[in-house]
Amino acid sequence: MFLRLNQISKSFGGKRVLSGISFQVDQGEIVSLIGPSGVGKTTLLSIIAGLEGSDSGTIEFATPPSKANPVILVFQDYVLFPTMTVFDNVAFGLRARKEAPREIERKVGDLLDYFRLGSRRGLYPAQLSAGQRQRVAIARAMVVNPSLLLLDEPFANLDRNLKMETAGFIRRTQREFGVTTISVTHDLEEAFAMSDRMGIMLGGRLVQFDTVSKVYHHPKTLEAAGFLGPVNILGPELLAELGSDQGGEGGTAFARPEGLTVVKDPQGPALVEEVVFGGHYIVYKVLFHNTRLTIYGLSDGIEAGDRVRVGLTTLLRS
Repeated sequence: MFLRLNQISKSFGGKRVLSGISFQVDQGEIVSLIGPSGVGKTTLLSIIAGLEGSDSGTIEFATPPSKANPVILVFQDYVLFPTMTVFDNVAFGLRARKEAPREIERKVGDLLDYFRLGSRRGLYPAQLSAGQRQRVAIARAMVVNPSLLLLDEPFANLDRNLKMETAGFIRRTQREFGVTTISVTHDLEEAFAMSDRMGIMLGGRLVQFDTVSKVYHHPKTLEAAGFLGPVNILGPELLAELGSDQGGEGGTAFARPEGLTVVKDPQGPALVEEVVFGGHYIVYKVLFHNTRLTIYGLSDGIEAGDRVRVGLTTLLRS
């Protein structure tokens, strides 16, 4: 155990923002807390960082953070000093510690090279792209050897095509330096790509905390499953038609869109109502025995109005 949160609660103006948040982070892990805007993710990060107090609950570190190994929070807007160069921004913490200039040059220079910023050391934040500014902010955090790195919405200011690249970069950096990391985000795909474990926050509560695979394939509640993407509700009649007897309470089961298949068949029992091209997959809206299903597929030979057969490959497990 590196860090443990026990029943953290917080209210503002009589409104409960966090309710009984508890989870544990192990040494060297990268954990993502995901959820829609306004569920208290950033407030929780601020409490862990010590910038905000909780109303109740405790935070325990196996080894308490220190000046030599602090908790560092990288804010969503990076908070770089606009009148300082890239080098001076990254060097700021070391100079505050009054480290020797030669050591500062070595440490900052090595990090700038690692973060592919060596050629930009003399530029100012306004001269950088959003992705470069983010790397400067993370380099500034890493240069002081943090015991815990906190990332507030690390993908918020990035173009879509940069988000997955950044997720991979954060993952590689975290592995290279071995720093325990907690990120809060609502970018699901990127969070899955970089995290060891993940927590889903809804309504100020942590509704599930587990490995990324279990959170996705074994959601604890329908609400948690639905936040991660569309969920098809399959009643007993539909399950029987699909050849499954694995219904849960009330004979009902759940499947994600990729857990179902469609095959064009003029005699098929289901009707395709809508076809949407989603890039690397196609979304089919299908009416099957008075139940509307969302199904992901790869074939582009099916059109709205076609009859199809629906197949079942994978059910969600609680």
